[in-house]
Amino acid sequence: MLVSEILYTLPAPLEWMVLFNLSPIRSLVNEDVIKAMYHLPMEIDLTPYSHVVLANSGRFLALANQSRLVEPVSGKGWSRERIHHSLFDRFAEQLGLFPVDEADCLGLGQLDSYPPVLLHIKIQEGIGQAQAIFQQEPSREHYELLQVVGVKFLGGEATGKYYLAQFQNRLPVHIHAGILSHFSRTAHCNLFFLQHGNIDPLLEGGLLKAAEVRINWAKNRSINAVTKLAQEACQHSLAMICQSPPPNPNFEYGDLVPLGFVLNALSKAISIIDGSELIVDAHQGLSQFLGNQRQDNLWAFHSNRLITSTDSALILQGFKDVDAVEALERFADGKGGYYPQLWSTDSQPGTMVFDQSCRHWCQSDYATTCMIKALRQDAQLETRTSLDYLAAGMSSRSGLYFANPYLVDWVLARAISQDQLAVTLQQQLLSEVLASINDDYSFGQYDIALSTALAILIMAALGFRGRTMRAAQIRLLEFIDTEGLCPVTIPFYSSLRLADNIPNRDLLNLSLINAFAPKTASHQQRQIRNIENQYHGISLYWDVHRCISTSLVVLALSEPCHPNQQDLPDSQQNVHPRYRCYNHCEYIAKFALPPYLTTQELVNV
Repeated sequence: MLVSEILYTLPAPLEWMVLFNLSPIRSLVNEDVIKAMYHLPMEIDLTPYSHVVLANSGRFLALANQSRLVEPVSGKGWSRERIHHSLFDRFAEQLGLFPVDEADCLGLGQLDSYPPVLLHIKIQEGIGQAQAIFQQEPSREHYELLQVVGVKFLGGEATGKYYLAQFQNRLPVHIHAGILSHFSRTAHCNLFFLQHGNIDPLLEGGLLKAAEVRINWAKNRSINAVTKLAQEACQHSLAMICQSPPPNPNFEYGDLVPLGFVLNALSKAISIIDGSELIVDAHQGLSQFLGNQRQDNLWAFHSNRLITSTDSALILQGFKDVDAVEALERFADGKGGYYPQLWSTDSQPGTMVFDQSCRHWCQSDYATTCMIKALRQDAQLETRTSLDYLAAGMSSRSGLYFANPYLVDWVLARAISQDQLAVTLQQQLLSEVLASINDDYSFGQYDIALSTALAILIMAALGFRGRTMRAAQIRLLEFIDTEGLCPVTIPFYSSLRLADNIPNRDLLNLSLINAFAPKTASHQQRQIRNIENQYHGISLYWDVHRCISTSLVVLALSEPCHPNQQDLPDSQQNVHPRYRCYNHCEYIAKFALPPYLTTQELVNV
């Protein structure tokens, strides 16, 4: 049955009507879900019908080969011959603006206090492209919540006496949100358009409830994923992949540090989920595994390699041990900072052998210092790092091994979150992070899932728990796959200085190597860079098992917030360029490494 025929079959006095072409819906969900969506009798066979029609007077099914609508319970209905003045006649002016028979969903109607409204949707590959005729441009208030039901406002324009608004609806998300609510708020969709795209308190409350349910569902799925990762890690290596500068081969490296993140996520899961023996067992097993990997009370990045303060501090985010935190003092520089590792000019136990290629490693590391300060606070130990120390490094903050600016910001936020004298620094950090928010409430230009999860954790550490956090949590849901895992990311890097006075022919070879370097994040990762007049080869560490990204998402989704607090940031704020780098190597070359290449400090430990 054509859409226009359905409209001619409906009486004009109806307050509202919305119809759905069953064909594209059938490609997305099974028949039982379709019946639940439209509150149809479960025993009915939908095969003979082409459309579902919802109206203020009831629910109807359109027969595919007849101009007749049938009420599914009584069998009664309408036929075109009995209608003297139809909905098509009443809304002819508005319907003339669209190819009516091409609509997979069409809604029209009028509430007492609003002018007539019309909605036209075409569905392709699960995406509904919607156009709506409104009286004027909607206020967009609370539009940040629409993403929880898969809806995105694309803008619009004035057309004659109407405002033509455009929306996109990702139907799998929209339907899944309905399933989680048992389709108890389907009327809200109609009300949104009948109110010309304005979200009133009733609709806002429904969207907030949908957000809470979807976040909890996704969080639990990701908790299951990290539980499985913990179990696997005790059986075989879940090492990261080191992507060396071309033409050197990639290799597995980093099987311990990711597990600190997993353990942290499991600890959070235990605190919010009662009685899950599977999670508790996984936590105990992983704790024992990491305990067995300790060397002299601390850890290396990879099993049986050199212990470092950076790697130990990362693992101690999840492995709670006061003695291990105290053991980190062997890396203190005596000025409030901490060295990432110890070194010597010859081979000695527990030290790295110094050479000019890693000279820049032999100094205090800001990110490591932040982590250790936070760990000492958590362990109720006296902190050795002053607020002045952290403030002095604030503007150029980075880490020798952190490939993401939000990772640096997170450890800084944790270091200052408990300091009552750090209000100014807290506000500055929060302001810079919030200024970097994207239009869709994600963060960062690469590894966006990781960056967004970290931004949420920064907000939480700094007590900023309003609507912005909720919008970012909703956006984060879109990165979680069907197994509860999050995207592969590159949280860490390392660099080695290449030989000075490189001949011209070798410079040409370096240019050729960069030209054929792997591409990620839509931009070329040039792993050989001239930074501060020094050539450096950059190695990138891929979290291929997704331990870190999934664990951080669990932590981010577990953070409670107060979504009724309207705290969305001003989109006109200036964004620091560190947050606008297109990939890891650009950030490393412009912001992460330079602070460590200009210092002359070097102490032989």
